[in-house]
Amino acid sequence: MAEPEPQFKRIRVPASAWAIAYHVVKSGRDVFTTSELKSAACGTLDMALADGLITRLDNGLYRANVELAKFYASLLPKVPIRGRRRRKEVQALKECTSEERREAAELVKAWLELANWAEIHSEDRKVPPKEMLEVLNRHGIEVKRMALPNGANVVVAKVLNMYIIMDWLMVKNTPKCLRFPRLGSDAMLCASTRDKLYWYLALLTLRPQN
Repeated sequence: MAEPEPQFKRIRVPASAWAIAYHVVKSGRDVFTTSELKSAACGTLDMALADGLITRLDNGLYRANVELAKFYASLLPKVPIRGRRRRKEVQALKECTSEERREAAELVKAWLELANWAEIHSEDRKVPPKEMLEVLNRHGIEVKRMALPNGANVVVAKVLNMYIIMDWLMVKNTPKCLRFPRLGSDAMLCASTRDKLYWYLALLTLRPQN
């Protein structure tokens, strides 16, 4: 029988667009000034414009796509993991006084810490640090342990309808997901690699990672 083909699910958006989305959701409005949005983003609006998150109005204001903003704010800010781009991004976050970008930095840090913590504690009964969970919970990301079909007891982060099995690769990888009706009609179980997903679902023996 052929192995089912996983879906690649987007869980990250550029930090500037995430910050604007977070600002839109917090404000409860859909029309904003240029300075307000640039202040929230701590920089350019180009990415938010390209994604359709905001559109220019004739009077110099911007209208936000509120539904898209809610979706973006439910995801993770995308920050480079290493190299010159990461150093520039980290420096920009340090210099930025925007509450939205500071919140983006806190969320990225909590996700990275969870990925590393889960790699070490995946099979024990320890509870993740309270401070990390508070940041994730503030953004609707629920963390719990879950027993999977192959018998593994893993740390899972729920992002929207995705139950993401956490390991250190989830710092950078795009989740690979399959339907998992046990948790709901639209629920998806996700892992950092295709082989790990198949293994957790007891669909094959884990092949060595290159």
